[in-house]
Amino acid sequence: MCFALFLFLTWSFLPLSVLASTNTEVRTEDNYLVPDYVQVTEANKYYILSTPAVDASEKIYDFADLFTDDEEQKLFQQVSNYIKKYDMDLAIVTIVSNEKSSTHTYAEDFYDYNEFGTNSTQDGSLLLIDMDNREIYFQTTGVAISMYNSIRVDQILDDITSYMTDQEYYEGTSKLVTILKNYAQKGLPQSNENRYTINRDGQIVRDIPWLAIFLFSGLATLVIILILVHQNKMVRTASSSREYLNKDSLKIEQLKENFLGSTVTKVPISHDSSSSGGSRGSSGVSHGGGGRKF
Repeated sequence: MCFALFLFLTWSFLPLSVLASTNTEVRTEDNYLVPDYVQVTEANKYYILSTPAVDASEKIYDFADLFTDDEEQKLFQQVSNYIKKYDMDLAIVTIVSNEKSSTHTYAEDFYDYNEFGTNSTQDGSLLLIDMDNREIYFQTTGVAISMYNSIRVDQILDDITSYMTDQEYYEGTSKLVTILKNYAQKGLPQSNENRYTINRDGQIVRDIPWLAIFLFSGLATLVIILILVHQNKMVRTASSSREYLNKDSLKIEQLKENFLGSTVTKVPISHDSSSSGGSRGSSGVSHGGGGRKF
């Protein structure tokens, strides 16, 4: 009896491994549990009450149980390093059921109605893996809208969607964080952004169309050879030295050009970054981003 009591007490006080990323609080009309900047109205009340209330410091919310405990820890470390270095928030969310109208809406509501975002403009992004609709959505807010413009968002989604299709959820999500870090290190998008692509390691590299270069080079070489062959066939061997002399072939002319005036027009090259923003969530906050089915 004493031994059984000892085991019970020992087990009771052992630290339990609880995944805090699936813990939620209940929102009520008496306490909506929203950030201070969110104004509760009749129009957005439903969206707030249907959004899980979470601890925004946890960053990884694996409601669909797609990651192992070890993978969650690794992702949390990656995300934390990203946030600390680039001063933009980042959350990873997986769900097995979506009661909202779309994956897009769920992603924006989850970000807006919890305490996500750095600075006064709630800078940051969120990746939602929606197993109900078989869709991923990457949404951006604040400075992240400019950092990850429409071209970059498309490149990111094109790269990571195949991982989700192959059920490599951790690998795809981990690569997303790597890509976000490398884009942030590269800086705001420039006018030549579509000349870059993402390699296997998540690095941002210049996209060189090797196939087009080889085809063009081969075609140009073939044309030159054909021209030379054609010119060689038209050459006739001279039978007399007189044929090499043409009295009228040498003419000396003086070329005089008068420049009465000239005008130089300077056209500035714009380096303004394009934005994938334009979507406004039910909270009234503007967002950018995009999604893909998998």
